[in-house]
Amino acid sequence: MNRYPIRRRSVLAGAAAAAAVGATAACGDDGPAGTADDPITISFEWWGDDVRADLTQQAAELFQQKNEGIKVQTNFYGYAELWESLTGRMASRDLPDVFQMDYPRLRQFAENGMLLPLDDLIDTAAFRDPTLLDPGRLNDELVAVPVAANTTGMIYRADWFAEHGIPAPEVGHSWDDYMDAVATLSTALGEGKWGAEDWARSYLYMEMWLHQQGGAFYSEDLKSLGFTKDQLIEYWSMPADLIAQDHVPSAEEMAEWTGGDGMAADAIASQFRWDSALSGIAPTVADLGGELKLAPPPTSDPDNLGIYLKPSMQLVIGANTEYPEESAKFIEFFLTDPEAIAILGTNRGIPSTTAGLENVEIDEYSQAILDYEESVKDYIKPAPPVPPAAAGGVEAKFMEIYEQVQYGEMDYAEAADLFFTEAETLFAAEQ
Repeated sequence: MNRYPIRRRSVLAGAAAAAAVGATAACGDDGPAGTADDPITISFEWWGDDVRADLTQQAAELFQQKNEGIKVQTNFYGYAELWESLTGRMASRDLPDVFQMDYPRLRQFAENGMLLPLDDLIDTAAFRDPTLLDPGRLNDELVAVPVAANTTGMIYRADWFAEHGIPAPEVGHSWDDYMDAVATLSTALGEGKWGAEDWARSYLYMEMWLHQQGGAFYSEDLKSLGFTKDQLIEYWSMPADLIAQDHVPSAEEMAEWTGGDGMAADAIASQFRWDSALSGIAPTVADLGGELKLAPPPTSDPDNLGIYLKPSMQLVIGANTEYPEESAKFIEFFLTDPEAIAILGTNRGIPSTTAGLENVEIDEYSQAILDYEESVKDYIKPAPPVPPAAAGGVEAKFMEIYEQVQYGEMDYAEAADLFFTEAETLFAAEQ
C-alpha cells in the first residue's frame, strides 16, 4: 500500500500534464498531431508504491525521448483506490488510454465494452510463453497482455526452519505436514513469532485448495460459486486450532504489524503468496538477518499442487482511447525495449516477453523465482477461465465476512450462509 498516494499521484500526473501542455503551447497549432511540433498525450494508470512509481515514470520519460510526438501522462494509486476510481469512471467511459489490469477484474471491463481488442495492435510473437496470452482472451479476442508471470508458492524463513530442525518443504508435503511444522516452529520461536499467518482469509488459497481436489472457485458457466457451504466451512476452519493455540496470529495481532506484512515485521515463518512477492519481501528480511526461500505449497494430493501460471498483472487499452496505435506502441515499448526493461527490472515480476527476460537483470531473488517455477513446472496447470464479472465483489466479500469470524462476530456456519447470500446477489446483478 502506498503511504503517500495523493502527494505522489499529484506530482507525477501534474508534471506529465504540464510537460504536455507546455510542449503544445510552445509549438502552437502548426503541423500534424503526433509530431515533435504537435505531440499527442496518452494516459497511463497503475497500482503500486513509490518505488514502482519512480521506475515507471523513468520508463515513461524514456518512451517520450524516443517518441517525440507522444507524451505520457502518468497516474498511480493504491490497489483498492485504483479499482474504485476505474469502476466509477466506467459509466462515463472516461478510462485511461493504457492501464494496469488485474486478472480477476478483466471480464468486468471487457464484457462491458470498455477494452480495445489487441490482436491487430500488439505483436503477440514477442511473448516468451504463448499460454500467458490465454488469460487475456475473452470471446476469441485478445483484450489484455501480460506484464509478467507468476504462480503460487510458499515463502518461508529458511533460517528458522533450519535452526529448529524442520526440513525444507518438498513437493507433495501435505496440509497436515504443514500444520504440524507450523505448530512445532511456533513453539520453538517463542512469544511474538508464529509459524504461519492466517491463510484462510484469502480466497486465492481456497481456490488453490479446491484445485488440489479437482474443484474450482467458480462454476463452469461462471454464474455461481463452484463449491459448497460445507467446503467453505472446512477451509475457513483449517487454521482454527492453530489460532486457538497461538501458533497462528489472531486478527488483533496481525493488525499491529506495521505495513501489514508479518514477514517484514520479523514475526512470521511462512506464508502463501504469488512467487513474485519474494523479490519485494526478501531484501527486508535479509536486513533483519533472515533468509527467505520458495517452496511448493502443501497439498491434498501429492500429484496436484493446485497451481497455475498467470499474469502477475496485465496491460489493457481503454476502448474510449483516441490513440489506439500510440497506446499499443507504448505497451510494446514498456514490455520489449531493452533500456525500459533495464529500468523497470523485476518490480512487476519476471518479464513475460523474450526481450524482457533477455535484458532484465536477474538478481538472486529473481533467480530463486525462476528456479522455483522450473522445479514445479510439471505441476503447473492451465489457468482457469477468466473470473466472472462479479469476481471483484465476491472476493472482497470473502475477506470481509471471514474478518467477522476472526473477530468473533460470527461462527463459521453463519459466515458461510452470509457469504453465499451475498455472492448470489452479486452474480444476479451481473446477469
